[in-house]
Amino acid sequence: MGLLAKLFGRQECQPYVDAGTALTFKLPRSLNLPDWNDGLPNYTQEEIAAIDRRLSQFQQMANSELGSEAKFHPDAAPKLQRMLAGEALAGLARDKFMFQSEDIPTDWKPLASTFLKAWASRLDPSTLLELGDMLAKVGCKNEAKEVLQVVLLFPSYAKTLWGKNDDELLGRIVSEAKEALQTLN
Repeated sequence: MGLLAKLFGRQECQPYVDAGTALTFKLPRSLNLPDWNDGLPNYTQEEIAAIDRRLSQFQQMANSELGSEAKFHPDAAPKLQRMLAGEALAGLARDKFMFQSEDIPTDWKPLASTFLKAWASRLDPSTLLELGDMLAKVGCKNEAKEVLQVVLLFPSYAKTLWGKNDDELLGRIVSEAKEALQTLN
């Protein structure tokens, strides 16, 4: 049983989540990433501000749709907040990485840390694909391979994350991971 399963009381096997969780312990140590403490993230002021902005934007959108203040069910709010936090963190890291993508980012460790925090919030494969791409560009090919290997496990979790099967999107994600792995060999 994986760490997340223990924390949330689930018994089923989740190879993708378990492998990704193992990455949140391994990569911060092996790459000396900032803001991690034994697999648990600490957030920078910039990350907290990005999360707060995204939560506020979502609340404003929900309020606008309802015409009054939107309230969320207490059982749904934490999951929604995690998803929005992950979205904000991925956007923050992506924007910084794209700004620097012409050159190899010199200050790449905080970006890698933010990408990993985004994945830990959302458990989405696109964040791992971006992290793998960045790690490959900075010369951390073994770590990039490990990240991409986790993406290849995503089909076992896709329906849980998406709530449905989307074979076309799933095929694109897996193909992108396989192509990236081939370029690293």
